[in-house]
Amino acid sequence: MRLPRRARLPLLVLVPALALTGCGLAAELEREADPARTSRPPSPDPSPTPRAPEAAPPAPESSPADDPGAAEGCPASGFRARAAATDAAMGLRVGNVIVFNCGTKTLKLKGYPVLQVLDTEREPMETEVVEGTGRISMGPEDPGPSPLVLEPGMSARSTLAWRYWAVDPHTGSGLGAYLRVAPDGETEPQTVEVADGGLDVGEGVLGTTAWQYDISEAPPERS
Repeated sequence: MRLPRRARLPLLVLVPALALTGCGLAAELEREADPARTSRPPSPDPSPTPRAPEAAPPAPESSPADDPGAAEGCPASGFRARAAATDAAMGLRVGNVIVFNCGTKTLKLKGYPVLQVLDTEREPMETEVVEGTGRISMGPEDPGPSPLVLEPGMSARSTLAWRYWAVDPHTGSGLGAYLRVAPDGETEPQTVEVADGGLDVGEGVLGTTAWQYDISEAPPERS
C-alpha cells in the first residue's frame, strides 16, 4: 500500500535529525568516559635545547725565535751558572764558577766573571771581589784573560780563591751562601746557590781567575 505524498514527508525530515542526534550522542558519551578531554589544553611544542657556545680557539703561542735562551729551560740571558767550594787546606779555600751556554746563540767571553757574594738571606756581603789571585796567599795561578767563543752546549770556568773567615754557626754570619754571577759586565746576572757548604769568606777578599774553557761531565742543572 503506498502512502500518500504528505505522509512520506515527515520520514524524510526525521532521517537527518536522527543522524545529527546520533553524532551528538556519541560526543556526549565520549565526554562522560573522559571528562578532562574537552578541557585539556593542547600540549605545547617542546622548546628546542639551546646550543652550548663553541669554545674559542687557543691563542697561538709566541715564537721564541728572537730569544737567545730559546732552548727549553734556558734563561733569556742564554746561560746557566753553577758555583761550588771544592777544596780547603791550611786556611786556603778554592772553588769555581761555571757558565754553560744553554741557548741557541754563540756567547763570547773575554776577561773575568762579574760576581757578588750574598749571605744566607741573599743580601749582599762586604766581600771584596777582585780580578786575579795575586792577593790570595798561596792562591792558584791566574792564566790571564783570553777571548773565548762558547757555542751552544759549551762551558767556561773561573777558579775562586779566598782565605778562611770565621762563620757564626748560629746565625751563619760570614758565610757566602749565594753568588750573583754574570759572564761579563753587560749580561744580566744570575743568582745561584754555592754548593758544598758555601764560601766562608766573610769580609775578606775573593780572587778570581780569567775565564777558561771547561769540559764538564754535565751542564749545570736548571735553577
